Amino acid sequence: MKKCLLLAALSMSLISPTLFAQNLLKDAVRLNRDIKETKAEYKDDLRRTEHELKEAKRSAKALADGSYTKHKLSKAERKAAKKVEKIKDGLDPRDEIRDKVSRDIKREKRKAIDNWLAE
Repeated sequence: MKKCLLLAALSMSLISPTLFAQNLLKDAVRLNRDIKETKAEYKDDLRRTEHELKEAKRSAKALADGSYTKHKLSKAERKAAKKVEKIKDGLDPRDEIRDKVSRDIKREKRKAIDNWLAE
């Protein structure tokens, strides 16, 4: 009985490494496939996260060298200049006069067409 058991153990030890190697190969192929699928699945998230990281690095660099405050200051100046120009344009009577004249001309055209159709 001991000889049979010893023979069975010996044969199992000789056969099992090839079975184990085959399982390793199958597991490696499955793992590689899973990695590729996961990579494709999360590709957009990865790209978005990398973009956010680059933006954060760029912002940190801008804060460090002072260009951030210069940019914000120039943006505020441009915004204020636009508001001033808009107010100036609103106070300029030429636009209102032009609009009124345009409305009057259109009204006169409509009256002339109505009179012509009525005849």
